[in-house]
Amino acid sequence: MGRLRPNVLWLGILAFLAGCSTDTPRLAEAAEAAGMNVLVVTVDTLRADHLGCYGHPDAQTPTIDALARDGLRFERATTVSPITLPSHASMFTGLGAPNHGVRHNGTFRLADEHTTLAERYAAAGYDTAAFVSAFVLERRFGLDQGFDDYDDRFDAHDPGAGSYPERPADRVTDRVLEWLDARAGAAQDRPFFVWVHYFDPHGPYEPPAPFDTRFADSPYDGEIAFVDRELGRLIEALDPPGTLVVLTSDHGEGLGEHGEATHADLIYDSTMRVPLIVSNPVLFPGGKVVDDRLGATIDLVPTLVSLSGLETGPAVDGVDLTGPTDPDRAVYVETLAPLLDYGWASLHGLRRYGDKFIRAPQPEYYDLDTDPGEQVNLLVEHPGAGGLRVALASTMSTWPEDFAATGVRELSPEEAERLAALGYVAGARGSTPDSRDPKDMMPLWHRMNEAGRMSVAGDHVGAITTIREVLRQDPDNGKAWVAAMQAYDRAGRPEDAETCARRALELRPSSDLWVSLARYALNRGDMATVSGALTEAERLDPDSGRVHLGHGYAEAMQGRYERAREEFETALRLDPMRCGEDAREQIRKIDVLLDKR
Repeated sequence: MGRLRPNVLWLGILAFLAGCSTDTPRLAEAAEAAGMNVLVVTVDTLRADHLGCYGHPDAQTPTIDALARDGLRFERATTVSPITLPSHASMFTGLGAPNHGVRHNGTFRLADEHTTLAERYAAAGYDTAAFVSAFVLERRFGLDQGFDDYDDRFDAHDPGAGSYPERPADRVTDRVLEWLDARAGAAQDRPFFVWVHYFDPHGPYEPPAPFDTRFADSPYDGEIAFVDRELGRLIEALDPPGTLVVLTSDHGEGLGEHGEATHADLIYDSTMRVPLIVSNPVLFPGGKVVDDRLGATIDLVPTLVSLSGLETGPAVDGVDLTGPTDPDRAVYVETLAPLLDYGWASLHGLRRYGDKFIRAPQPEYYDLDTDPGEQVNLLVEHPGAGGLRVALASTMSTWPEDFAATGVRELSPEEAERLAALGYVAGARGSTPDSRDPKDMMPLWHRMNEAGRMSVAGDHVGAITTIREVLRQDPDNGKAWVAAMQAYDRAGRPEDAETCARRALELRPSSDLWVSLARYALNRGDMATVSGALTEAERLDPDSGRVHLGHGYAEAMQGRYERAREEFETALRLDPMRCGEDAREQIRKIDVLLDKR
């Protein structure tokens, strides 16, 4: 899909919805924070309603609450995507997902043509640095643009089966403090722009002591309390009057609401409402609760550009939240995860201050003033639903007809030929993308994840029985075939695992799946398939260390130890987070073999 010109998405919306409201008052003057340091903190998977300053009675979040007391706390703020990479791409470009093109984790990259917030601050003479704590935000995905330092290099921490490698909050804060100390030692006189990303509230919820026992009944809140403590260490090292602090989240967490345990597949406020705090004791003494406008994560760029007095730069989809804004503005929200992961319908919606429309096989409309939990679907009978439905339809009419399939790769004839050489007959997706409503599929989603938990726990019979039942009901669910592959793999049934890998590749090809196929082929001694599969894996992800691990194992099996060692070293260099431990162990073993020669 070609890139749309920024703001084209919203023209239809404004035409339908403008003209019935007065502007909100200005909250700060332009350039009031000029010359100040800027710290942007994103806490992954953080629900606003689990913070003390947003009304949670049992929260232990004194640091974040203190930021709110000396800042603007936006009571109603929304992310534009319940997925980490697309959400952060929107935060740092000011663009909605259709404009920046990043629609999911892992398989998309922010293109260099986009101008990021870090690039704007760098052009204004700021020192720029980022400290991220999860693989999904590694520099390979494009968010490093404009940062002098982009700290994403760390050893994998095992957070539990099925999760991304992550770095805990204390280690993230340590790295930021080291950077600040080094900068102070160099007597820098320029302001800085720093982004710090804490991943901890993301599942699995495993807070460290003492938060594990203190929050034994709510480990999610324990993770939040842990992050708050570590953020407190960071804030203490700063000059509060001279630093503008922005705190927000990429998305919330379902926690069972609407049948969604985690996030990514639905766009209710349980996963879409986020905290948004802009804090400085000089600019906002005594703080202010802003409850007259809807804030959004796409608003960070124009808001900070205004406060810091930066050049306006390219047009964006967000608005300056400190200036007058339309209280009836509508923000476009989406998730393509159901389509790209499972073959279900993608979800698209418009969120206003007091209501929301969701385009789905069974459309939904909610009055958020009277029904904040989105329990009563008013459909289109409610007078407010029609305008949002028409506005969304008008907006989406500007997109290509195959918009719903954006991100689903179609095989070229050459690729299909390579698949055939590996024993494939490439099939089309079996289900129509709009045929299954994600909200109706949540029970099946839980069964699929139950199979994964059984498999990890060693109940191989139960896991295989459960995942086969899922596939009976949803045979074109690519992610379920991956879960089946993993279950058979753990059960010691590589032939069945390989069959599942091949079917999953037909439905949702990925670099990691090709690597899995190469591993099964290597166990069979089929070196031709190993080579072909790893070639496909590298084409999809040129920076994947797992590809080089695969090459290393293949070279070692054939007795070419020096070449194997080179491949393992490349895996360690390219992908230390995911592959570091395996690569170092294999290098050690090869060195022993070489010494014995």
